[in-house]
Amino acid sequence: MSDLAVSLRQVRAEQRGFWRNRVAAFFGFGFPIMFLLIFGAIFKGQTTCIDGSLGARGQCVGGTLVPYNNFFVPAMAAWGVITTCFSNLTINTVYRRDNGLLKRLRGTPLPSAAFVAGILGSALISAVIVVVLTAVVGHLLFQAPWPAHPLPALVSVLLGGLVFCVIGLALTAVTPNADAAPAVMNFTSLPLLFISGFFFNFNNAVFVDIAKVFPVYWFKEAMLTAFGAEPSSSGWNGQDLLVLLIWGVVGLALTLRFFRWESRRV
Repeated sequence: MSDLAVSLRQVRAEQRGFWRNRVAAFFGFGFPIMFLLIFGAIFKGQTTCIDGSLGARGQCVGGTLVPYNNFFVPAMAAWGVITTCFSNLTINTVYRRDNGLLKRLRGTPLPSAAFVAGILGSALISAVIVVVLTAVVGHLLFQAPWPAHPLPALVSVLLGGLVFCVIGLALTAVTPNADAAPAVMNFTSLPLLFISGFFFNFNNAVFVDIAKVFPVYWFKEAMLTAFGAEPSSSGWNGQDLLVLLIWGVVGLALTLRFFRWESRRV
């Protein structure tokens, strides 16, 4: 059997395991949808200023004024990808490592590369599903438009998802155990979500400069462009995708160097 066939079978096995745990699957998709329902209902009919600041008369200075939910739907779709490919994947991988599952898997005929390809492929499938669900809920309940540029949206989701997957695998090296994994994930992602403007626009230049160092901000920007919240004739933003690609290379290098198949017992 070819390596590709083995990898695809592992993707299928990972997806079966994911959907069998229905509670985990529900809450994995539920968080971005829940925030979409809450914030979307609160700010329905209002506008927000993207990449600019509100003037004294409510005008958008240096940015684009759009209906709030036209901005919030792609932002929550981006968060769904980050939750699936970063938080959930990292927590699950640390759990498997602490319980000896990774060590036992490495002792089987299954190639390590096929196993990694399986968990990455399964995470990307789940990421696409959560983006579709978010877009459907946003369109049906809040009249947010469908993604204006479907191909750039798909590419952004797959690239962003892959980047956050490899960063998450790299972060498992500094996550001491499964009990600490949720806290580490929340500490690393939640502050960046807020200062990156996932819920509302930040006018604080210091916070924005900090956010631009990390891939969370650039992934949100890529999704806003692909969904049409930010004006673009093609839906592509080379700077956003380039920064994501650079972070992906860095994450891959760190994963190859520091990823551990066994937990360190003290």
